[in-house]
Amino acid sequence: MKNSILQFLIFLLILTATVNIAHAQTKASIKAGVNFSSVIFEDETGDRSENQLIPGMQLGLSVDVPVAGAFYIQPGLLYSRKGFKTRNSWFAGSGNNFKVTASYIEVPLNFLYKPTLGGGKLLLGAGPYLGYGTGGEWEAEEPVIIGDIMLHPNYGDVIFRNDAMDGGGGNSYLYGKPLDYGANFMAGYEFFNKISAQFNVQLGLANLIPEYADGTKRDGTFQNIGFGISLGYKL
Repeated sequence: MKNSILQFLIFLLILTATVNIAHAQTKASIKAGVNFSSVIFEDETGDRSENQLIPGMQLGLSVDVPVAGAFYIQPGLLYSRKGFKTRNSWFAGSGNNFKVTASYIEVPLNFLYKPTLGGGKLLLGAGPYLGYGTGGEWEAEEPVIIGDIMLHPNYGDVIFRNDAMDGGGGNSYLYGKPLDYGANFMAGYEFFNKISAQFNVQLGLANLIPEYADGTKRDGTFQNIGFGISLGYKL
């Protein structure tokens, strides 16, 4: 938890500096909202775990860069909390609830269409996103056995690694590779050229299962998915 707070404070410092730079060039918006996220997790045998959505938060900045008419490019910088919850999975154990919350720094790049509608503007957009996992926490009702390792007590840190053998030791849960990417879709409305409400969907395309140091790839898939609702205020 202390690491997550430190990461969040560092993010706020970066965000403040970015806002000052962006404000000198064009209008920027501060965004805050809630995420509902989960994962698609399929092991090497083809079995899928039944995962549930968990709530998280998103906070960040976006900038609308005009291109032509009602068309814009909207880059952003977000601090996002996501993860998943599962029960009776092959790695959580029978009857066990296992919840993972992971922190990401994300950079979405939406291609935005903002036609005038009523007293405001309709927002329709889509584009890619990049994310980088920075840490997180996990908890369970009972001890968790992953492979030949029992994690006890029933909570610990989340780590990100590219090497499947670099599990970190101790009570750390290896979420997956730190670099994530995928597609982002959003729709919303901008009121009075100042306040906006948005709904977005994220579909992770990166397989986050770590590889072995010799380049050997593990079978299976592990991908982030989710949606969110946010409010924005144009500076």
